[in-house]
Amino acid sequence: MKRLDSYVLQSFIGPFLASFSTTLVVLVIQFLSRYQEDILGKGFSAGVLAELFFYASASLMLLALPMGLLMAGLMTMGNLGERLELTALQSAGVPFSRVLAPLLYFGVLAMLFSAALSWYLIPRANLRLYTLLYDMERAKPALALKPGFFNRWIEGYAIRIGRVQKDQKTIEDVLIYAYHPDGSVARTITAPLGEFFVDKTWLFLTLRLYAGCQYETYQESQRPPTWVQACFDTMTLRLDISGLGLRRSDEKLFAGHQYMLDIQALRKAIDSLRHLRDQTYDEYYANLLRWLPVPWGGPSDTTSPQPTQALRIQAENLLRRDKSLMEYYRERLRQLDETVWRYELEWHYKFAIPLAAVIFLLLGATLGGVIRKGGLGVPLVFSTAFFIVFYILNAQGKKLAREGILSPFVGAYLPLFVIGPIVVYLILLVTTEARWLYLDYWKKKWRRGI
Repeated sequence: MKRLDSYVLQSFIGPFLASFSTTLVVLVIQFLSRYQEDILGKGFSAGVLAELFFYASASLMLLALPMGLLMAGLMTMGNLGERLELTALQSAGVPFSRVLAPLLYFGVLAMLFSAALSWYLIPRANLRLYTLLYDMERAKPALALKPGFFNRWIEGYAIRIGRVQKDQKTIEDVLIYAYHPDGSVARTITAPLGEFFVDKTWLFLTLRLYAGCQYETYQESQRPPTWVQACFDTMTLRLDISGLGLRRSDEKLFAGHQYMLDIQALRKAIDSLRHLRDQTYDEYYANLLRWLPVPWGGPSDTTSPQPTQALRIQAENLLRRDKSLMEYYRERLRQLDETVWRYELEWHYKFAIPLAAVIFLLLGATLGGVIRKGGLGVPLVFSTAFFIVFYILNAQGKKLAREGILSPFVGAYLPLFVIGPIVVYLILLVTTEARWLYLDYWKKKWRRGI
């Protein structure tokens, strides 16, 4: 039987690596496409882009793993069935569960590996990924002097050049506007010829202009602004461009988000949030009781004296103040509930996604044992269909759980609740082959009943 286990695993590893890596690349490209406006056109180095791709791959590895196991299991068992090897094994008395055993062991190892990733490594990757994306979003466009356009990437200046010569340093027909903080034009500089240099530390842009003129405005009290013209042979401008580079933020700024916490820190955060929510509810109910007593008798109490105008005004002011306080507490409690739901949802995902690895492997293997079609076409169709269902249910479960429509537990396990019964049915179908599992059996039973 060791030969059988080795043969099944050898048939499984190749399709698994191919499908897993392909799915991971597709997911990473789809994820980064949402941030293309923050990434493209800013002159980031290849090292920064490689770092971004690496962290995104680590973050999305958990989502690609079920797809890889599903397709590999389907291809492996489909190929065994198509080549009649599965039929030969069953004819020799080897049950399907024994053929499935090495894949099941591999699935358990994959589940433990994905659990370790989800609990400890993925939060660190998420922290660095989203910190880097935040820094990329804040970064200004790369330094580029485009002829014929006003370049406004340097704060307080608008620079237009007519043409850049072949040496990529000499510029012609230069027009520069310098602005006051309020947006008004402080001075205008024109020159027919010039040069520009960028220092090695990427901190300053040096513009050396020749045979040009400068126009400045002067504003005196109770007098209209005046323009003063000054021409020059050579003028040197040093403009600060340090803000154009990628400035790294402190990762501690994002360390408290639910995506960035490992399983122990997430459990502590949930307990703290629940305690804070309970305290807020106690304060809310304590203030709510202040609405119940009335400073004078009710309508049916004919012996009680009628309140004076001063008492009415005082009561109305108290009620108005308490009403604003109640509205504050209701909004505060709504925010706390949504925060607790998000953190609890992430907690359940740390168990649901690793469990999905085993379920999808069983789904692919049993489905391959039923359809018995190998190759790439049929497994790809079925795998893509089930993964799309999983992806949609995963997104909808997360959305409904965050809105409080579903509990965080149900929202996290919603894809497994839908796909799990299908897996159970397929396992029974390939292991027992009972007649009641087939649709024809119930059709005949229905006709006999008629």
